[in-house]
Amino acid sequence: MTTSTPATTENVPGDQPMFCANHPETETYLRCNKCGKPICLKCAELTEVGYRCKECIREQQNVFYNALTADNWIAFAVAAGITLVAWPIVAFLLRITGFFGWIIAALVGSGAGAALAQIIRNSVGRRRGRYIRHFTLAGIIVGLVLSGFITMTFAGFAPFFSLQGLLFLVLAMAAAYQTLRW
Repeated sequence: MTTSTPATTENVPGDQPMFCANHPETETYLRCNKCGKPICLKCAELTEVGYRCKECIREQQNVFYNALTADNWIAFAVAAGITLVAWPIVAFLLRITGFFGWIIAALVGSGAGAALAQIIRNSVGRRRGRYIRHFTLAGIIVGLVLSGFITMTFAGFAPFFSLQGLLFLVLAMAAAYQTLRW
């Protein structure tokens, strides 16, 4: 008669815990399904094909971003130039319309931002960039400051001190940012 010995579990390499590549103190059993790097749940992103590390996701996204460095500055200049010219006109119209300025700002603000984003997209040759939307927002702010300074100097009124104008600006900037996101 044979005596049975209890089954021993040997440590197979797949059973041993690994440590996250970015957080060496965090134990994990998860690997990136593209590069195989051990990652913890803080570093993992769930995609349609499984968990991936942020570096692999960024590498995949870079395929879609084809903008040149000069495109960021073109977006900045176009946004600043259009804002410099258009903002005093918009601010004046919103100011003289009274209560209807609120309605106009709410209805037209996001459309103006989307139109600005399309102008910028066309001016950079429809290329996509990771930072074009940030340069656009910076251009809008610079255009606002310059137009405010010029308007106060020559026309004697400050276009910034209008709640309707603020609503218009928030909607326009949000729409431009979201439109240029993709």
